[in-house]
Amino acid sequence: MIPNSTTPEPYFQFVDDPSAYRNPAAMVIRVPRKCRGKEKLLGAIAKPLHFPRYFGWNWDALDECLRDLSWLRGVKKVVIVHDGLPFTEREEQLATYLQVLVDAMSLRRAEPECLQIEVVFPKSVEAIVGRS
Repeated sequence: MIPNSTTPEPYFQFVDDPSAYRNPAAMVIRVPRKCRGKEKLLGAIAKPLHFPRYFGWNWDALDECLRDLSWLRGVKKVVIVHDGLPFTEREEQLATYLQVLVDAMSLRRAEPECLQIEVVFPKSVEAIVGRS
């Protein structure tokens, strides 16, 4: 099970209105509510983060690129803001996606001088994300 907001350092932030989320000190990537499914989700993340041409459009490739991000020179923090869930709560891919995010954030938290990743979801999906 993925750590949830009851852990001392939560992996995900939950806000009332993700569309209003702003962080001028970070590169903010938005995953729109209409972004449903793996292909659209990967595109919503890969394109604005300028993933390399070798990006393989699968979970392992997402994991690899989120752990690297060396091509984002001068960026100190990336925030991935979700307007909704890209999968239904019963889809196995939701748990896979959340685990990829947690793994990337964990690695980067262990190296504070690295570019940091934060992930934001709407408060309305907090219980679903916590169970996945």
